[in-house]
Amino acid sequence: MRNATILTLLILIFATIAAGCIDELVPVKDNANNTDISTYEFDVFVNQSANSDVVVNTTTFYLSKDASVRVVHMLVNTTLIDIVPIDDMSSNQESLTNIVIIADNANTTDASVEVFNSYSLASEVSDIGHTISKDVIRGQKHTYLKFNETITGFVAYTMPAPIGQDFVYIPSSPSIVRFILPVGYTTGNPLIGVARPQPDETYHDNEGRETLIWYEHEDMPMPRSIMVKYYSISAPKTLLIVGSILAFGAAIVLADYYITRKNLKKIREDIEQGSKIDERKK
Repeated sequence: MRNATILTLLILIFATIAAGCIDELVPVKDNANNTDISTYEFDVFVNQSANSDVVVNTTTFYLSKDASVRVVHMLVNTTLIDIVPIDDMSSNQESLTNIVIIADNANTTDASVEVFNSYSLASEVSDIGHTISKDVIRGQKHTYLKFNETITGFVAYTMPAPIGQDFVYIPSSPSIVRFILPVGYTTGNPLIGVARPQPDETYHDNEGRETLIWYEHEDMPMPRSIMVKYYSISAPKTLLIVGSILAFGAAIVLADYYITRKNLKKIREDIEQGSKIDERKK
């Protein structure tokens, strides 16, 4: 029994070390604070499945391995962005950093693909003022990014992400929502985590990043929460190996327990049998 216990402890230690390789389940701290406009990707996206080149409000989340997420909005006739953080991220962190606005007054701007393509090539931010305010409505925190005028164009910022590589977003109005996972990461494994609701479309972009898309639906009640749990492609295999090792160790302990119990029972029967023989001799 002692040998089995020692073996089990060694297996648990090995499994713990192996589990440490699954860094996709624990965020990596990164204090870098990029302020360059090149931090963001201004990708002009339209709903091709609707056979339309009309630009609509679109929010893209560029998820990362660390505790931050880059957000890029394509906005049409917008004066306010209502951001609903699910987690209390950290009172010591600014809710929005590195805010970049590339837009014009909506009254003088055509919300066309050509205009947004020109915005995507810009090297300087637009001279548009904005304010940030916070409020709590029915127990839910809200962060408001308000512009001094109604704009059409791109707005990007960086925000902290909850602990662990899972992200929840609640749209405040109908829009297209995109999640772009880091290279080498995925979602969809029922044992580790999936995206809910199921994306309307999933594909890999030119950089090999998995992209999840939810299109706006007029018949769908708003808001609806979108939850994405993402992890390294190797995570399911690693967890399977660790689980197999733990199961093997448990089987050894269980087998040793029954063998030891059987041996003790036999010893007890031998002792009792010996006692009966001694009594007969007397």
